[in-house]
Amino acid sequence: MKNFYFKLHDRIVRNQRVILAALGVLFVGALVLVAQMQFDMSFRPLFADEDAMYAPTERFEAIFGEASGAHIGVILESEDILTRPYLRALAQLSDQVAQLQHVTAVISLTHFDFPIWTPAGSRTTRLIPKSFLTGETPGSSFLEQVRSHPKIKRVILSEDGKKTLLLARVNFPLKDLKGRQPVIRQFKKTVAAGIPLGTTLRFTGVSVVEEEYADIVLWSSIRSTVLTSAGLVLALFLFFGRFSIIVVALAGVSIASPITLALLHLIGQKITIINSMVPIMLLIIGVADAIHMEQSFMHYRNGKRSVSEAVRMMFGAMGLPCLMTTVTTAIGFLSLRMANIGAIRDFGLNVGIGVVVVYVMNILLVPIVLLRLPSKQVGFMRWAGRGLEYFLNGSSRLVTSHAGKITFAFAGLIAACVWILPQLSLDQKFNEEVAADHPIRFNQVLLEQEFTGFLGPEISVRPKNSSNFWSSAAMDQVQKFQDALRDHPDVLHVRTYLDYLPKGMPHSSAQKVLSTLRKDSTLKYQVKEVINQDGKWASVIVRTNDMGTKRAGEFKDWIEEISIRHLGTDFEVQVVGQWWLAQSGMMNILSDMLWSFTTACILILPIMALLLRSIRLFLVSLLPNLLPMLAALAFMAAVGISVRIGTAMILAIALGIAIDDTIHLMIHLREHNAAGKDPREIVWRTLAQAGKAILYTSVVLVIGFGSMISNELMAIQDMGIVAAVTIIIALIADLYLAPALYLLSFGVLKKDGS
Repeated sequence: MKNFYFKLHDRIVRNQRVILAALGVLFVGALVLVAQMQFDMSFRPLFADEDAMYAPTERFEAIFGEASGAHIGVILESEDILTRPYLRALAQLSDQVAQLQHVTAVISLTHFDFPIWTPAGSRTTRLIPKSFLTGETPGSSFLEQVRSHPKIKRVILSEDGKKTLLLARVNFPLKDLKGRQPVIRQFKKTVAAGIPLGTTLRFTGVSVVEEEYADIVLWSSIRSTVLTSAGLVLALFLFFGRFSIIVVALAGVSIASPITLALLHLIGQKITIINSMVPIMLLIIGVADAIHMEQSFMHYRNGKRSVSEAVRMMFGAMGLPCLMTTVTTAIGFLSLRMANIGAIRDFGLNVGIGVVVVYVMNILLVPIVLLRLPSKQVGFMRWAGRGLEYFLNGSSRLVTSHAGKITFAFAGLIAACVWILPQLSLDQKFNEEVAADHPIRFNQVLLEQEFTGFLGPEISVRPKNSSNFWSSAAMDQVQKFQDALRDHPDVLHVRTYLDYLPKGMPHSSAQKVLSTLRKDSTLKYQVKEVINQDGKWASVIVRTNDMGTKRAGEFKDWIEEISIRHLGTDFEVQVVGQWWLAQSGMMNILSDMLWSFTTACILILPIMALLLRSIRLFLVSLLPNLLPMLAALAFMAAVGISVRIGTAMILAIALGIAIDDTIHLMIHLREHNAAGKDPREIVWRTLAQAGKAILYTSVVLVIGFGSMISNELMAIQDMGIVAAVTIIIALIADLYLAPALYLLSFGVLKKDGS
């Protein structure tokens, strides 16, 4: 293979200008395509998308629509809400919102209708009539009635009467962010311009949150990328003291990232919460490969070779190892294709593609950059290099003197990890996806505390026979079911078609009343959300607090239990909706992790065995490769980081990244082993030669992943923390455990009993 890379090097050197020009054109073209990429901040990509799971929700939404996603809202907070002047202003604002394009209905204190029954039949009445707003109706007593009205309590008016909710039902022209964003922004602009003085605004609703998430993802990604780049540049300069290494490390990935994103755009990918991490991942991984190349180059330069000769020798020596680390890293990410959650599958594919692109860019650019830039080291940096040499020499002495003790210590670490692992929890809460002090989180918590929130399942109910929901028996059963749901401590609100039937109305009139409301009343959209036209399908809309994944499964089982108790076996009851899909998708994460990790191992380990061509080295490499993954999960369990969307990917990712340094270490061990040297001498030479690059790349990776802590999305924060810890453990395992196991495999123990 060396001859192949020598020939490839010669061709690259001969065609430098052509390659640079082609990459320049490719880079510009990629930027044009990247600018056309669309955001998808919906939560749909985070759901499991098995047909059997999603079909009931699709059928449900085809009949009733998406109850939560169709509304955008704002919480208005003021001391003066229940006053005539304020309600007048609220009525005017509600009218303005109702006139906005794509808004089909408005719900507020001044635009809230409910049905009543009189001897003449049913009709709707407005909670606050125009006569009150014009001053024709007495104020104080009437406002007390409004405040205590059961239909609006915690629905659009808080308990203390200081917060009210204005909701707009929207028929979005498009379901993606591009179609929703102009409508949402116009809504915000209209509300902000029309509110009375002294009012605090807090916009809310699923679509609003998704739109705000888009901004969070965009700016967090930019900030994280900038911080990561700055941290890497600083680390590279401190380690190497050379301008060339900075250019070498960043040149390839700087071109690879937009090319990768352009490829993703061409295959129909969008920027999602998870995909926003792709550039950062590529930056971190690409820099690590470049460091190994640079270290190899300096090794040959220190041997008094010319720059061109050193570059050629580096290319021949590092081409295959870097290819193999690229393959193993790509496999680690591509194994995520086994996941049930679309976002995780796409992320694995996207980074897997990107890793290959980064390798190609490094192969093309690294020799060109090294040949064109001076590699002189800043004087004071030589002291840093000497300090590192002392550290690695000390590590070599420790390993060769106490191989047995080191192995025993790692065995204790493994036992501790296994012991703490059962404490690992699977839980994800919507409100905890952003930092505790973020406005989005505050607004959603406030919505749950003061109103009904927007989280919770929809329940599809239909008779198994040809009957409908107009009968007295069916209505009594649904009422008992609804009352039982309301008694659950996590339930904030339950809405059924019964809520739109006037009090005191005979059951025989239900069909006629609801048919009238569906056609020409201000309640038509709300009625359409809870019962279909012929009365053979009903929807029970449940709103809960943010109970998290841990309790969501128990809540679903409880719903099914009480449905049998109150509805009997004559009804088909299914828990559906986007909320339940998200929760069920999260419940599959553990199996996703296991399958992805198993797939990665099945694919990577044979490659390792083939590359090393030594059973001894292959067996020695197993534990240092697997320990970081075990330690990562144990760390999560110890500090209380739950398994969630971000951290769920860490097993396969960590295996793919951590194994890279192990490959480089084992290749050096193999080369020195083939020379027939003493095992102790082999360890000394390997750590002296490969140890520097392993230490440098590990620090760079930790800095890169550590930069994710600045991200406003908790999933990405947690992922960065866990990845950094994993890489630190992998570094320790490579420097101490792997050499110790290597020595023990020869039976090399010092006389002191180690």
